[in-house]
Amino acid sequence: MNRLAILMPAYNEGERLARTLEELSGIADRASITVILVDDGSHTPIDSAAAAKTLRGAKLVHARHAINLGQGAALETARRIALSLTRGKRANQANLDPRFDAFITMDADGQHAAGSVLALADAIVRGADVALGDRFGGASNVPKSRRVLLGMARTFERWTTGLRLSDAHNGLRAFSPRAIEQMRLRQNRMAHATEITHWIARHPSRRSAAPKLVVVEVPVSVRYTEESLAKGQGMTSALAIIADLVRSFFFGDEAR
Repeated sequence: MNRLAILMPAYNEGERLARTLEELSGIADRASITVILVDDGSHTPIDSAAAAKTLRGAKLVHARHAINLGQGAALETARRIALSLTRGKRANQANLDPRFDAFITMDADGQHAAGSVLALADAIVRGADVALGDRFGGASNVPKSRRVLLGMARTFERWTTGLRLSDAHNGLRAFSPRAIEQMRLRQNRMAHATEITHWIARHPSRRSAAPKLVVVEVPVSVRYTEESLAKGQGMTSALAIIADLVRSFFFGDEAR
């Protein structure tokens, strides 16, 4: 049975988070799951006891940002917690098995299907370092407006990284222990998605003797609802992301 660490940022998700954890509990008999849930300054703090109760058959590690810092920052917090567990710094305290086979990033709003988590983890166990979710290859109901926006993002990625990805901005992705150890997010908000693809494209550095990352794309299912679309990125947010990325591309990464 694969041992999976789910890195999950959450901000004002309410019942959407409960439904996401409930769905994950449905696959807990097929993998050993630990959810590292980072409450990114939600107006109403997440009730960790209730979340743990919902996540039947899996384990929960809960952390909270005092203020909202953004999804990239919450993922970086989750990544650091996961590494602290693997290094044994918090594992005994939380009564956890720190030997994770794969680290999966997953949204807390119910868009990502739990079954896709298993598919991504399988790709890592079979030898990939990074498994990127491809919503266009899976059973996803991507609206036309999102296809246009994601097509622009895909073009930007190809121009700046040379990577020919089918889906450049999917939050459902998996990393091997080697990859998650080396990756570090500096983009606090949504531009972290492009930061990850840039990191993949530039790894390893010219001065490093480390082997190249094995990167694959895996078909996954992403569900769009009126609720998730209303909460998701609008055109204004997309333009803000592009501005962040262009600034980072020409003037260097944002310093945290």
